[in-house]
Amino acid sequence: MDLRILELKRRARDLAVSRAQSAFSLECAEELTYARDLFFDHPLLLRLQGDALGFLNEACGLGVEHGKRVAMDAAALILVEPSGLSADERRRLTVLAEMAGLLHDALRHEDNHAEKGADLCLRILRGYAISPEERLWIAGAVAAHEKDGTQPQEAGEHARLLAGAVHDADIFRYGPDIFATTLWELCECDEWSLEQIAAAFPEGVRRAKALAGSFHTESGRRYGPPLLAEGVSLSEEYERMLGQTLAANAKNKA
Repeated sequence: MDLRILELKRRARDLAVSRAQSAFSLECAEELTYARDLFFDHPLLLRLQGDALGFLNEACGLGVEHGKRVAMDAAALILVEPSGLSADERRRLTVLAEMAGLLHDALRHEDNHAEKGADLCLRILRGYAISPEERLWIAGAVAAHEKDGTQPQEAGEHARLLAGAVHDADIFRYGPDIFATTLWELCECDEWSLEQIAAAFPEGVRRAKALAGSFHTESGRRYGPPLLAEGVSLSEEYERMLGQTLAANAKNKA
C-alpha cells in the first residue's frame, strides 16, 4: 500500500470523527442506541453475523462495518418513521431491518448483486426463527436497495417500510462515510494509485449531490439531505488534501 494513501486515509478519518454530530445522531439518539443494542445482543443477529461473515469480509466487499451501519440506521429509521404499525410490529421490523442491512451488499462485486443478494438471503435465512413472509420482506428489501428502494402497494406496509428504511440508510453512507471509509475500501480492493483516486474523487461528490432527492421514508427525507450536504462539504477538505499530496509528489519527482 502506498504510504501516501495510508496517511490520507488516516487524515480523512480524523476529519470525519472531528465533525459535529448530525441531526440524525442527536434527535434519534434513543432509537440509535436501541438499534446498537439490538445488533450486538439479539440472538438472530448474532447468528447472522457469524453466517454472513465470509460474504462480508470477501476481498472486494464493503465489509462488516458498512453492513453494520446500514443495519443500525435502518432500524432507527423504522422506529422514528410515522406508520400504522404497532409498537410490537415496529420492534419486530427492526430485527428484520438489521438482518437486511447486514446482508444488503454481501455480493456487491457480482453483476446484479442486489438480486443475487436477495437469493442469498433466502438461502442463509432458511431455518431461522422468522416466518416465510418475513424472509421475503428481507429479500425484497435487499433486491430493491440498488434500484428505487420501493415495494409495490400490494406488498403491504411492513414490506414497504422495511425496503424504504434499508434503502435510505444505505444512501446515508454517501454523507461523511463515503469519504471517510467507503472510498478507501473501494480503492484498496481495486488497488488504485493516488492519481486514480484523485481522478475518481469528483464522481463520489457528484453522486452524493444527485442522491439528495432519492429518499423514500419521511425520516430519510428529513435527515438524509443534511447528511449528504455535510459529506459534500467535507469533500472539499479531502480534495484539498489530495491536491497537496499530489503537488508534493510532483515536486519530489522534479
